Amino acid sequence: MPELAAASAYRLVHGRVDALVRGRAGVAELTVPACPAWTVRQTIAHLAGVAQDIVSLNMDNKAADSWTQSQVDRLDRYGVDELLDLWAQMIEPVTAMLALAPQTSACQLVFDTLTHEHDIRGALGEPGSRTGDLAFGSALRFVATMGDQFIRQAGLPALRLITPTLGSAYLGDPHAAPGEVALDVSDFEALRAFGGRRSVRQITALSWHGNPTQLLPAFTQLLPAFTNDGVRPPTYDLLE
Repeated sequence: MPELAAASAYRLVHGRVDALVRGRAGVAELTVPACPAWTVRQTIAHLAGVAQDIVSLNMDNKAADSWTQSQVDRLDRYGVDELLDLWAQMIEPVTAMLALAPQTSACQLVFDTLTHEHDIRGALGEPGSRTGDLAFGSALRFVATMGDQFIRQAGLPALRLITPTLGSAYLGDPHAAPGEVALDVSDFEALRAFGGRRSVRQITALSWHGNPTQLLPAFTQLLPAFTNDGVRPPTYDLLE
């Protein structure tokens, strides 16, 4: 079942983040280039806080800026290793809930957690796995599901998204507009572009087949809006 795969993927990413930063001096207050308002410690506070909120069913403002900021604020007194301990305590109950959750919700958590893993890696200058694991499978299923929904609602031309893990998936109605626009990218670039981590210049420079101009609102207004307040592409190029 996809939900069980998402639970395993969440465990995988948690383990990688823990191994990446636990016990390391001098990394806590590094600014995260992909989330310049946050440090590495604050990003981990968000990840631990999300897990706490899932277990306590504090989901009324799920993914809104106010929801994520409240996680960072309430855990501000903790150091990195303490935050990792708090997060680790939540893994069993969170994965148990993921196994029962709707597929989209389970994959959304993996999408967010994997995105922040790579945000942290960007701050440390230490790239990790960028393709072919359970985490990318779940995260890109979420991208495809939500991308299809947003593009259809906005009446934009369909996008055929091609990545090694996802294969080929239509986002939107392929019969709604003449012609076809396709995007053939790595799993990592799909995660970063659809997660609001690429500038408009970087998005237009991707490997497009067809003219992507009409689809740009999907990246600047719709597809990154996986949160209530939305994540917008940065004005600067994020190089990773």
